[in-house]
Amino acid sequence: MPLSKLNFKPGINKEETDYSNEGGWVDGDKIRFRKGRVEKIGGWEKLNSNSIIGSARALHSWISLGGNKYLGVGTTNKYYIEEGNTYNDITPIRKNTTNAATFAATNGSATLTVTDSSHGAVSGDFVTFSSAVSLGGNVTAAVINQEYQISLVTGTNTYEISAKDTSGATVTANASDSGNGGSATDAAYQVNSGLEIYVESTGWGVGTWGAGAWGSSTALSSTNQLRLWTHDNYGEDLIINPRGGSIYRWVENDGLTTRAVQLSTVSGANLVPTQGLQVLTSETDRHLIVLGADPISGSSRTGSLDPMLIAFSDQENPLEFEPLATNTAGSLRLSSGSSIIGGLKARQEVLIWTDTSLYSMNFIGPPLTFAVNLINEGAGLIGPKAAANTPKGVFYMSKKGF
Repeated sequence: MPLSKLNFKPGINKEETDYSNEGGWVDGDKIRFRKGRVEKIGGWEKLNSNSIIGSARALHSWISLGGNKYLGVGTTNKYYIEEGNTYNDITPIRKNTTNAATFAATNGSATLTVTDSSHGAVSGDFVTFSSAVSLGGNVTAAVINQEYQISLVTGTNTYEISAKDTSGATVTANASDSGNGGSATDAAYQVNSGLEIYVESTGWGVGTWGAGAWGSSTALSSTNQLRLWTHDNYGEDLIINPRGGSIYRWVENDGLTTRAVQLSTVSGANLVPTQGLQVLTSETDRHLIVLGADPISGSSRTGSLDPMLIAFSDQENPLEFEPLATNTAGSLRLSSGSSIIGGLKARQEVLIWTDTSLYSMNFIGPPLTFAVNLINEGAGLIGPKAAANTPKGVFYMSKKGF
């Protein structure tokens, strides 16, 4: 029998059956196609031996004017900046409690019940205690005065943590741990953690177990939704935003031991959005753009995001968002669709997708600053991370395909 040359088609075809896809590949694992032929992926190695808390959801790299290379890493629980093979926790602080948190322990148990009025935490959040004193037994001041992850929120004013020593080993309370509740302790709460899963709508299963009356619904928010981060550097500094949450800034000159702070609370900030779906910096004109911002009402922001509103700062000033005749700050509201899904910087424009349509946003200068043009309806983005800018153009996935 003579030999026959077999020419396999490149790529994996999942739309055909094994039989009908003659001469093609229907499945594969750890492979890639190069020059039309299949080859195994060469492998990978760890960047470093350090670890992060939570599942990574976003990466952003940039270089400072001094040549320092940074990598921003947003996870479901925290935000880190990697530099020199070290992950530096810059997760913003949401609330500081002064001389108010107290503790209760049970003999033979590692669970501590913390009482702090209107703490605003959700299960999985991180809190750092300070100025505490010993409970009288095994739960010493050193045990309490450190960072903890909240294991369970039991009420508006209470939650539970698991006692540990400074090495992370479990500490069990004894009969002497009953005295002073740790005295009045300071507590610094980090921004609420997000979920590792996507919740499509309101209703049963959105809120925490046992929360709310029977038959009641829970509104979607940044605390009970898949945690997605967007981030962009504004010069050397970093602007970060958990989707549906506040806008934060980390200042490079302040060092890696400092945390990001809410931009609207920075000295000199004027009508900076307090909520947003995504942040990005326009390239040549250097405006800070917030997609899905909360609108201005009178002399303040409403605090409730408008999913179709685009707010942009004054040129070269990310702290000024009040539209004035003397600056280029302002806002635009899209009309096609019900919510902005995502945005992407492309060549001399910003592409913005709603759930149904695609817009192009261009800098045109004063007095309007930006103009938006509807490119196509029926071509919305399927998810906030479903678009990519490549040397061959922008590719994205809608509900109907790529």
